Amino acid sequence: MEADVGATMSGAGREVGRCRTLAATGVVVSMLTAMVPSSAYADVELKPFVSLRQVVSDGSNRDARGWLEAGAGFAALLDTNRVDGNISYRYSRRFEEFGSLSQKDRHNANANIRAELIDDFLLLNAGGTASQYATDVRGFNAINPDDESGNQTQIFSGYVEPSIQQRIGDFATFQGRYRLGAVSADSPRERLSSPGSIGLDPSDGIGSRLSDSISQTASVTLASTRATNTINWSLNAQGTHEDVDQLNQKYRGYSAGGELSFRISRKIELIGSGGYEDIENTQDSILFDEVTGLPVLDENDHFQVDPAMPRRTAYDFSGVYWNGGFRYTPSRRTSLEFRAGERYGSANFFLDFNHRSRGGLNVRANFQQTLNSFSRLLTQSINGVPVNAVRVGGIDQLGVPFCVLGIDPESDDGGCLGGLTQSLTPATFKSDRGLVMVSRTLEALTWSASAYYDKRRYVDAQQLQAPNQVELPTNLFGDDESFGVRGRVALRLGELQTLGFDALLARNSYALSVKRKDTQFTIGTQYSRRLSKNLSGNAAIYGTHRITETRGDSSTFTASVGVRYNF
Repeated sequence: MEADVGATMSGAGREVGRCRTLAATGVVVSMLTAMVPSSAYADVELKPFVSLRQVVSDGSNRDARGWLEAGAGFAALLDTNRVDGNISYRYSRRFEEFGSLSQKDRHNANANIRAELIDDFLLLNAGGTASQYATDVRGFNAINPDDESGNQTQIFSGYVEPSIQQRIGDFATFQGRYRLGAVSADSPRERLSSPGSIGLDPSDGIGSRLSDSISQTASVTLASTRATNTINWSLNAQGTHEDVDQLNQKYRGYSAGGELSFRISRKIELIGSGGYEDIENTQDSILFDEVTGLPVLDENDHFQVDPAMPRRTAYDFSGVYWNGGFRYTPSRRTSLEFRAGERYGSANFFLDFNHRSRGGLNVRANFQQTLNSFSRLLTQSINGVPVNAVRVGGIDQLGVPFCVLGIDPESDDGGCLGGLTQSLTPATFKSDRGLVMVSRTLEALTWSASAYYDKRRYVDAQQLQAPNQVELPTNLFGDDESFGVRGRVALRLGELQTLGFDALLARNSYALSVKRKDTQFTIGTQYSRRLSKNLSGNAAIYGTHRITETRGDSSTFTASVGVRYNF
């Protein structure tokens, strides 16, 4: 038994190393691609920097904390004949002054690179992110990056996507793409303290936390060449794999189908699509201790596999999918698409509206229902629709955003992972995601207001089970639900100063604790001033009040002041 456990631990270590290597692949490939020579034209702008911040934090039900944060990094914009994109990275170290900190080292990065390797044929897209995220979103705070707690973890993700495109005469265009993505998280785990079913409440211990995941998607499309055609068509096939280290969880999804559209007029187009899909989600069984009835964990707090129990099918579905709707494009600045149909065995709806006015006003509304996981949201796309995190505009050097959970006090940018409101689990879920966002950018003022809704209906049991159960218990299935409103204002006060204000009102309820529902209100302000050509100062204040049903309310407060030097 000891040999088996040791072998499993060694294997888990190798998987962690392999996944983290892949998670860094996107950033590395981005940098290497950026080095592709371009004799005709090259515009690369690079700005390294160092920073220093003093932060204090206090609140109910927690001790006061203070730390000095030192950081260094760079921001780069790339624009060459064959390569364009941006890369940003910052490493920061927090030095305790009083109180205790759960996470002292922090990495924040954002990379998106596009390279045309062969003219009009072979493209390469690569990128990645590094940020902090709340492992259990009952402690979620989407706009305060200094809300330090043991509930946070470091997230790394990366992807590489080669694609080809070939026009077949005037008849059709062929496209093929392959995307390899990886996510790695340093997920803390509460120690298990009681036997029986796990994961339903913190007192039972955390049932499953994402640590490492590798995902792959390959797709091919043959579509008519769009021009002024009255009738357009496309045929497509796609396969998606995800492999999670916890319990060797495997997701396999395959689909094939087609789409037909009929243009009624220059502005209105009727669309319909259909096909067949086959999806399966399997995992190994948890090894339980015969004496305590608790799961056996390795040195990394990963579940151990019970060799005497069968592999489990958490989700299995195959069937026809279809939808019909319309696309309305009254102008180049306005578009609306709506579809309704059936997918994943239930009704399915899609809505997308975009409007850009000449006065700088942008309106966006989107609703989509998908089958996804946290990792695939970060590294893949949803049925061909790319997942773009909702960004709230700041006034940042070079226009290169850092991936920060909240509003970065140094760069005045935020929203990188704010659009992901679920707990950090490897579970597969049916996602109902809706967003309405209005923003406007003027010469000295940028503002945005948004309302969001996100419901996750888990189709597997989040790797939860009780001792000696052959089948996964259906009573562990549950829903997460998050909705709220958010506002953001950024003012440029002359040539030297900027001032920002934020507010968030959110309602959260989670399957991991069916009796707990939180209402959270957070307000904050940030101020920055250029002190010299290369030196700037910044300050931020945030306050959060959380109302929790069945438990006492809580409040937190943070304040910071710092400087940054751009070389």
